[in-house]
Amino acid sequence: MFKKIAGLFRKEPALVTGTGKLKEGHSKIISFGDVLAGTGVQVMLTRKNGELTAIDAVCPHQGALMDDGELVDGEYVVCPLHMYHFDPKSGAERSQQCGPSRTFKVRDLGDDAEIWI
Repeated sequence: MFKKIAGLFRKEPALVTGTGKLKEGHSKIISFGDVLAGTGVQVMLTRKNGELTAIDAVCPHQGALMDDGELVDGEYVVCPLHMYHFDPKSGAERSQQCGPSRTFKVRDLGDDAEIWI
């Protein structure tokens, strides 16, 4: 357990299993660490145009948790608080009314993935 936590601080990738089941045009929130204690992070994995990407699951505007499931218009992750639409690859907000969301490096391994948090 300590080795996994220490790896997060050394910028080693975290292994996420079962990512091959994520459907095209969909997203899924994954939690790392203890989110309730403030020592974790929630990441949204998305599959768009066959590419697996990872974006912060918390909106940079007021901290609302983004909606997971089907991507809006097959392209965007949406914050339900103010309906901001984020590109899951770049983190850019479509209307530019909100700052960009943080993105994470991902290596797709087929059925699994590595994410650098």
